[in-house]
Amino acid sequence: MLKQNMLEALQKHLGVIDTQSLEILDTQQKSAKIDKFSREIKGINESIGALQTLQIACQKLLKLIPTLGQDSNTEAQMQEVVQKAQFLGQALFGGSLVISLESESLEVQVANPLELLETQGAGYLSAYLHDRLEIIKQALGKIQESVSQKQVFSKPPTLNTPSFSKEALLGLMKTS
Repeated sequence: MLKQNMLEALQKHLGVIDTQSLEILDTQQKSAKIDKFSREIKGINESIGALQTLQIACQKLLKLIPTLGQDSNTEAQMQEVVQKAQFLGQALFGGSLVISLESESLEVQVANPLELLETQGAGYLSAYLHDRLEIIKQALGKIQESVSQKQVFSKPPTLNTPSFSKEALLGLMKTS
């Protein structure tokens, strides 16, 4: 009885409270937003990892190209680099890497360098790998831009709002 009287007194002074307008009470919607945000960040993190792995492999191949014809072991080393260029069990050469960002989708394709070497020659392969490195750099830049604009909630965070450090995620990309 006392609780009911207290509630009535509060309502009398505050008026009718519309709980729909209070986003704080909508935990189901917040939970869905947090889940979506978590999936997006996980995908972005994996994309960064795949791009950096591909970037390192292209750089290794570029270092090996000048030794072609001088060292009989170079082609075997190149083949090893191509075979080891995988991310989460998927080969990165000879396929397509699709990265979904909030406003766009990026696609990075890198042909199998060994096939290009055989059909087009070392000069073409070198130019191709330099081109792919530039595309990878641009993709990492677009990911960085997308992350810097990412927000879970439209309102400023409160003490109860989960936080996300853009700087921490962007720090992962500084090595590229």
